[in-house]
Amino acid sequence: MKNRTCIRLVILVLFGILVINFPGAGSFLSAAGTNGSANSILKGLDEKYQTWWDLVAHISTPLERKVFLDLTNNRDRDSFISMFWNQRDPSKGTPENEFEEEHMKRFNYASYYFGFGSPLPGWKTDRGRIWILLGPPVSRNEVITRGIYPVEIWEYYGNPEIGLPTAFRVAFYKKSGAGDYKLYIPTVDGPGNLLVRHTGEFEDNDYAKIYQKLRELNPQVAEVSLSLFPGEELYNFTPSLQSPILMSRIYELPKRAINATYARNFLNFKGVVDVSVTTNYINSRCDLAVFPDPILKLNMIHFSILPERLSVDYSEKKDKFYFSYQLTVLLKKEGSVIFQYSKNYPFYYSKEELEGSLSHGLVIADYFPAIDGEFEFSAIIENSVNREITYYERNVKVESPTPGLPKVWQPLISYQISRANQLFFASYNFVDDRVMIDPRREFGTRELLFSYFCVRKGTYKGKLNVALEVKNQHGYKEYRKVYPFEFPEETDLYCFKTDIENPGTGTYLMTAKIMDQNGNVLGTAESDFSISPLGVISHPPSASKKLSRQNKFLLYMMLGRQYESLKNDTLAEANYQKALSMNPRFPELVKVYTAFLFRAKKYDRVIEVIEGMKGIPEAAFDYYAYKGKAYFRKGFYDLAVENLLKANAEYDSDTTVLNALGAALLQVGQKGEAHKAFTASLKINPNQPEITELLRRLDEETKTD
Repeated sequence: MKNRTCIRLVILVLFGILVINFPGAGSFLSAAGTNGSANSILKGLDEKYQTWWDLVAHISTPLERKVFLDLTNNRDRDSFISMFWNQRDPSKGTPENEFEEEHMKRFNYASYYFGFGSPLPGWKTDRGRIWILLGPPVSRNEVITRGIYPVEIWEYYGNPEIGLPTAFRVAFYKKSGAGDYKLYIPTVDGPGNLLVRHTGEFEDNDYAKIYQKLRELNPQVAEVSLSLFPGEELYNFTPSLQSPILMSRIYELPKRAINATYARNFLNFKGVVDVSVTTNYINSRCDLAVFPDPILKLNMIHFSILPERLSVDYSEKKDKFYFSYQLTVLLKKEGSVIFQYSKNYPFYYSKEELEGSLSHGLVIADYFPAIDGEFEFSAIIENSVNREITYYERNVKVESPTPGLPKVWQPLISYQISRANQLFFASYNFVDDRVMIDPRREFGTRELLFSYFCVRKGTYKGKLNVALEVKNQHGYKEYRKVYPFEFPEETDLYCFKTDIENPGTGTYLMTAKIMDQNGNVLGTAESDFSISPLGVISHPPSASKKLSRQNKFLLYMMLGRQYESLKNDTLAEANYQKALSMNPRFPELVKVYTAFLFRAKKYDRVIEVIEGMKGIPEAAFDYYAYKGKAYFRKGFYDLAVENLLKANAEYDSDTTVLNALGAALLQVGQKGEAHKAFTASLKINPNQPEITELLRRLDEETKTD
């Protein structure tokens, strides 16, 4: 921790010097990123967006500005601006945004009062910037004294909790007595620049003589010439090195509490959720692990998300507090979505439950099977209350054991392992073990700790030894403990669970290892966790939807979709067929598999599989539509017309059915009926040039006849 603090201080000092070497308008232009490219983008935007860009120049982060420039339509810009202000709202959930109101007041004041006599707008001047960042000073003293260039000294009370001293000053001066007031930094500008001097009267670095002269003319100016901190003790009249640090903290003050990752995430989730009604982005703590199902031997992605804030509303009808989470999950390969699903989690709780078990939030956990490969995983959670949204994204690698080598999966660290219901699949449930996960991976010094991890032998023939190692990553006292296990012979996949010693306050790395009988390491997997100085950490409850093991066919259907998205038709069909063998009459499965077969031009198989939906009222349209289209492709036009007419009777606004029906009717010589079908299709969608042309030809033939 000591090294980390030192590094942070060095960076802060360097940043302060960089900022202050480019004060005023120059620093704004650099910080705001208004280069030629940005200017050209802004000029093409509506005036209200250009005005907003100026308004937030001193309080927005580089990432926020970059994302705003990347947006391509006003709808997204409006949503982003709403989210920008909501990120800064100190009392979310109320109609007022006190931060926005105060910022507008400061910006307008600076724009009006500090632009006089300056070539820059008032908000771009140094005085305008400080006014916007800090607000009105406690006192404001303008010094006009013979022998000293005009100086303004503003006094403020600070707050050590946000990095500002209890009291400090900010000074401005007119360099060489002309132009606008410029921010004064003792180490950068130097006391000599405040003093009207005759040629050769003082050397620039003769601080003692310059200070004495300034003190004779004005003691307050003399004091700020060396330090912005009242009463700071200085050596040999050398300007304070703390002043640049103070200014860098002031410049970063409105950005310190902002986690600007919401801006980057906005680009990702705006295409998935309705950002026009989503205004509150909240941070979250997240965790993800790839684990094999001990029974099915399928790789499953388990994940958990803990939003940092839980907003609720009250239902008078049910006399309970409620909120509703909408979870959307995407699995991408090189930017293209290969799998996506959504789930809804409605919750109702009493006041006692909210103040009790939910006082530390609620974890949303879920799981799904995944094929081998490297993917981008994304999860979005929307809370219906206050239109809150949180987003989690990370790269994930899913792989089965390499032939001939065993594999170990990432160990889970838990505060409790309880008995699970073996009749269901659920997140972090493994046969009869339910592993409780806190995405923060933080535990107390008096808590019991547990670990759970799995090893698969695969085709490896030798004897395996397994060990779990825990050691500290940072700390003054070295810690290392190894837990050995025996891998059961004649077993392919085995999962180990054990309690582990609480190692005390610190951050730790847990490594699961598999070794041959000679001690050679064949595979490793690791997880990190931390122990808080607190005795006990309150862990939030977890919500996860269960899947009956009788419905395991859905897992294979999910795998089929993933393989199909990657155009691996062989494995896609194998998984669809396996799912179908378990439940041949599940409408969604039959529909998905049939659509795959149709694209693969396996029309005989389409006719076989679609029979699974026969007699299911809600599936009647799809049953007749796919059957009719398959018969058409096979050249059985009478059967095609028969089934397509039945499909159209169920739902008469599907253009693909109407067009296929028209084509089949033409083949059996019913031109008049075909004309009706094509005409009906064009009424639904006039933008069909091929159908329009076909109708024109039919009309010409009718005239000729």
